[in-house]
Amino acid sequence: MSTISAPVAEKVKHSMELFGDVRNDDYYWLRDDSRSNPKVLAHLQQENTYTNAVMADAKQLQEELYKELRGRIQEADMTVPLRKGSYYYYEKTLEGKQYIQHCRRFIVEGEGPGSADEMMETGPDVPVEEVLFDENVMAEKHEYYNIGAFKMSPNDKLIAYAEDTKGDEIYTVYVIDAETKEFIGKPLKGITDCLEWADNETFVYITMDDIHRPYKVWRHNLVSDQSDDDCLYHEEDDEFSLELKASESKEYLFVTSGSKTTQFVLFLNVSDAQKELKYLTQRVEGIDIDATHRGNHFFLKRRSDEIFNSELLVCPIDDVTATKVLIPHRPSIKLQEVQAFKDHLVVYERDSGLVKVTIYHLPPVSDDITSLTGEQTVEFIEPIYLVSSMESQFNSHVLRYEYSSFRTPQSVYDYDMNTGKSVLKKVKPVLGGFDKENYETVREWAEASDGTKVPISIVYRKDLVRLDGTDPLLLYGYGSYE
Repeated sequence: MSTISAPVAEKVKHSMELFGDVRNDDYYWLRDDSRSNPKVLAHLQQENTYTNAVMADAKQLQEELYKELRGRIQEADMTVPLRKGSYYYYEKTLEGKQYIQHCRRFIVEGEGPGSADEMMETGPDVPVEEVLFDENVMAEKHEYYNIGAFKMSPNDKLIAYAEDTKGDEIYTVYVIDAETKEFIGKPLKGITDCLEWADNETFVYITMDDIHRPYKVWRHNLVSDQSDDDCLYHEEDDEFSLELKASESKEYLFVTSGSKTTQFVLFLNVSDAQKELKYLTQRVEGIDIDATHRGNHFFLKRRSDEIFNSELLVCPIDDVTATKVLIPHRPSIKLQEVQAFKDHLVVYERDSGLVKVTIYHLPPVSDDITSLTGEQTVEFIEPIYLVSSMESQFNSHVLRYEYSSFRTPQSVYDYDMNTGKSVLKKVKPVLGGFDKENYETVREWAEASDGTKVPISIVYRKDLVRLDGTDPLLLYGYGSYE
C-alpha cells in the first residue's frame, strides 16, 4: 500500500443566494463547465495520481477481473432482425470494435406482416447486406462519440441521426442518403436526442435551454435552414421538460411535457405534417398521462395520487374529451405500459412484483371501443423473471419481447398473438462455460413489521449450495420509487 498523501483541495470562499437562502460552498471553484481551467485540471490529475498509487497493489487483480469479464462477452454479435416495410433492419457489433454497425437487408417477397417463425435468409442467393452507418468509422475522428437517435425516413431512403462528439448530450443532427451516404441539407445544432420523421421531407426535434432542459419543439424541412424552422411548442414552465415519440402506427407524433408530478400530451397527425400541435390532454397538476394510437382512437394511461397504479382510458380522435375507462385502477396491480397493434392491444402490468403481459383483440378500426375482449396472457415458466417490450411491427400479429432471469441470459421472443405461440429468436451468448442448468432460482416472501409481504428472489448454484444455514450470502436490497 502506498504512503502517498491524498491531495487536499484548496478552500475558496463562495456564497450563493436563492429565495433568501444563502449557501456557502468553499469548493465551488472546482466547477468548470468548460473543462479547461488549468487549476481544476491540475487538482484532478493529483487525484488520479493518488488513486493509481493507492490501487497499485490491486493492479494484477484488476487485470484478471477485466480479462474474465471481457472473456464472457461475445464481441461479434447482431440483434434479431426486425421486418420494417421492405427490409430487415438490425445492428451488429464487430470483434475488437467499440461501436455499432446499422444494417439492413432487402426482403425479396416485398412488404408484409411477417410471422413469428420467420427468419432472415442469408447466403449467395439473397440480397446482400447494406451497412447503412458504421459508428466505428465515424468515431475514429473523435475522442468521444455517441449516437442518440438513428431514424429512417418513412420511404426508407434517408437517415437522420443525432451525434454527440463532446459528451455533453448536446447533439448535432445530420441527414444522409441511405444509398449514397451523401449529406442532405445542413446539420442542425443544439438538439436533444429526440427526433422523429413526420414525412419523407420533414422531421420534428427538440432543443434545450441554457440549463439543458428540453423546452422547444421544432419542425424542420430538409430544404430549409435551421433558422427558418417552425417552433411548434414552447414549454415556458421550467419545472417541465419535453419528450417526443412516434405512435406504433407511425400516424401520429406525441409530445409529452412532464414534471415530477404532472404530465400532459400534445399530438401531430403526420398525414398533414405542416399543421400545428394539438392538445390531447390538458395540464392538470398531479395527473400524469401517456398516450398511444390505433385507428380512430387514442389510448391513454393515466396516473395520479389516487390512481397510483394507473388506469387505461380510450377516446375517439375527433373528441378527445370523451374518454372511457377500459382498465380501472387496481390497488395491487400496476399498469406499466400499453403497446398498440392493428388488431391487438398489449398491456404490460406488474402483479406481485412480476411483469404480466396481457393481449386483447381489438374490433375493426371503424367500430367504437367500449371494452376490451379476447384476453390472453403470455405464459412464463420461471418463478422469477424480467420482461420488457421491444419494437414490433404495427400491422403484424407478432409481438416481440425481451425476457431474462437470474439463470436465463437476455432472450428475444416473437409471440404470435393469434395462436399464442412463442418462438425463441435469440439468447445473448455468455462465454466462459456458463450453463443455466447449473443454477436454481427460488422466490420466497418475508413479512414486514406492518404486515406487508416483501418478495425475496434467490439464485444459487445447485452443485455448491448446502441450504443448511451455513452458505454465504450476497444480499442486495432495493426500495422502489417513482
